[in-house]
Amino acid sequence: MSDSLLTSRDTDPNDPGPNNPEFQTVLQALVAVYRPILEEDLKRADNLQALGEEADKADQSASDCEAEILAAERLFGQFGDEKVALALLPAQARELMGDPERWRWCLLHIRCCTIFGWLLCRKPRNFRLSTYYLYRYWLCVRQTLGTPVTPGRLSDTERKDLDTLVAALAKAYRPYLTDQLATVDFTTGLPQAIDGGQIDCFEGEEEAAAVFERLLTVETAQALLGAAAFKEHSAQPWFWFCRCWCLCAIRFGCCLARAHSMVDVYRCLKVYWRCLRECFRPLSCALTGPDGCVAEEVNASIPAMVVPIHGTAAGVGFSHYVLEWSINGAIWHASNFVYLPVPPVNTTQGNAAVVAGLLGYLDTTLLNAGTYFVRMTVFGNNQSTVPCQTTFSVFKKDVRILGMGGSTALDAPWTDPNARLIDFVPALCSRPSGTYEASFGTCLNVLGSAMVGGCDDNQRIKRYTLDYKAGFEPDCATPGWSNFWSVEFNTAAQYRAINMRTDTSVLTAYWTADCLVPVIFPPWCLLNDPQALLSPSSWNSNTGSCQLSGLYTIRLVVEDTNGNTYCDTQRIWLDNKPISALIRVGNVAPCADLNISQFALPPDCSVPWSVPLVGYAYDEYIDELQPLSRPNDNFDHYEIWVNKQGGGAFKIPLPGPTGSCFDGMARVGDPGTHCGIPTLPEMISQLALFDLRMVDPECSPSVKSLNVPAGFTTPRGECCIYNFTLRVFDRTVRPCGSSYAESQWPVKICNDLPRVD
Repeated sequence: MSDSLLTSRDTDPNDPGPNNPEFQTVLQALVAVYRPILEEDLKRADNLQALGEEADKADQSASDCEAEILAAERLFGQFGDEKVALALLPAQARELMGDPERWRWCLLHIRCCTIFGWLLCRKPRNFRLSTYYLYRYWLCVRQTLGTPVTPGRLSDTERKDLDTLVAALAKAYRPYLTDQLATVDFTTGLPQAIDGGQIDCFEGEEEAAAVFERLLTVETAQALLGAAAFKEHSAQPWFWFCRCWCLCAIRFGCCLARAHSMVDVYRCLKVYWRCLRECFRPLSCALTGPDGCVAEEVNASIPAMVVPIHGTAAGVGFSHYVLEWSINGAIWHASNFVYLPVPPVNTTQGNAAVVAGLLGYLDTTLLNAGTYFVRMTVFGNNQSTVPCQTTFSVFKKDVRILGMGGSTALDAPWTDPNARLIDFVPALCSRPSGTYEASFGTCLNVLGSAMVGGCDDNQRIKRYTLDYKAGFEPDCATPGWSNFWSVEFNTAAQYRAINMRTDTSVLTAYWTADCLVPVIFPPWCLLNDPQALLSPSSWNSNTGSCQLSGLYTIRLVVEDTNGNTYCDTQRIWLDNKPISALIRVGNVAPCADLNISQFALPPDCSVPWSVPLVGYAYDEYIDELQPLSRPNDNFDHYEIWVNKQGGGAFKIPLPGPTGSCFDGMARVGDPGTHCGIPTLPEMISQLALFDLRMVDPECSPSVKSLNVPAGFTTPRGECCIYNFTLRVFDRTVRPCGSSYAESQWPVKICNDLPRVD
């Protein structure tokens, strides 16, 4: 007998009969539901005028969909109460579940399942209509659990749950649609199958049942019930049976929707009866997938590259199941598996029975390509175990951009196309710390992985390319990309380097010579290949000067030897614009002396002798047409140092809105050219004030905010050279450039104040 649920064509020696009192109880309840409906239809047949009026009224009704729901509730509202359920359930279920008060929520849930099946199958179905009925099913379940959902006013969590359910239905529906399309495209053999009796009026029932089974997974159960209810009810040892019961109820409702007579209704009940007993088949273990060559896929919820594991782990006394993998069939590993639901991530065991469904995921992110063995052990409550095993090959699609210029810090998993490379900005003076999107410039290493292959040696990497495009563009297929790097694989020696292209390798690499047959004697190498080793290099992103600045997207495209392509993108802010720095000491002319007496007015140690330091400290906005905030506003700070020739040096304090600080936190002035293009006159502004008392040995102790270093002062009557240095910083990562600009202004300061005797 197959693992799928029974249909009416299956034979079972325990089929219910007229002498089975429990079956008769259920049958009588079902007939009692249909009798008034049939009687009403008979009365309509006797009064054709009233029938026409009722039909016209229904056509004009704006709530025809609600009338459909009301009809379903009328049909199944009375059927399936506690008495009928106890008669319907097999003895194993009644023993497993115990007091009905414990599983009353499940009974109410089953009513929703039956209605869902009835609505789905009572009229020609398409995917959009199926999503509507799934929505009504979800509303019904939440209502029965006492956590009703308000249509049109979903919370963020509720909307996420609904998104999960619709996505799961699409995934469950796709194999059915694919099979139907294949049948339409390839009709060869259909006439013979029809004439030979392989296709009859029962065709398609198994496929419809498979859609339901693929839909009701552990992951969708969490979205269907809600996180809190799922956590509470999934802990029950009979939770798996409630799922199996629901599957049977959906098929029962679907069967009734297609029933054209009471004989059909009777047949539907028999199938429902047998389906529930099939839930208690012996402890079973089956791995149905993966099989053959399997391509790993992205699972953003984990996040990881994964291979889904499908099969059955169920049966009477089911406790849990454990998955293991091996590369040789001898040494087994229980790691790298992620069980459902996801999230949260469970890496220990599967705690819910699965019938022909998803068992979990094998995380292949850090595993090599090649052949793998997977085995599963199903455990029963009585310590009994049932093992099973499968073998498959992993086709690696490790195509990822993970970082830039040495930075791999992302604010979201790499599976998220919106993930940003980030920079932590520390607190400085009045600026609080924070994390912002990073910017990069000059020569850049692109970090990531570019590798495909593992099943068929004829399908492996042929080349990979790197391109850029202005703006944020996660779609690889759009036009307008500019190539800046390409690496070809076409010799056996080059394929030796394939393992270098995983994890955080430098994708901006080029082929260099490598010794294939080294020896310990001259000539030291018997066989040298000029293109056998991938050596890291970098992309000169500032080619064409500073014009390549702004928000860009980097695209990695890998092509295999069969012509298939695989792609990943990463948004990045490029900053190739210059930082500008200029410092001058007051209005002192070049080569002129600075006499302290010009500023010591009066020469009293109790008041500052301030000389202005002027110039500009400017970092251009990366894109002046974008909002002037980080990372576009990438200015960090500026600082001014002064050192005496042959003497000490110190950092000059800078006044700010919150008092004195040793760093300037805002731009000052403007160089008058942006990206090399004149934009406005050069703007010279005040950068700081330098207190000349620090040069005078008599008055330097009066500057309480600073400890003047030894050897920094100049005695009265003498002169010395002092050098003022301005450094302007931004936050751009420049692996082969400087993160600051510098300007210096030396000046001879003469302490011409009268000596103190």
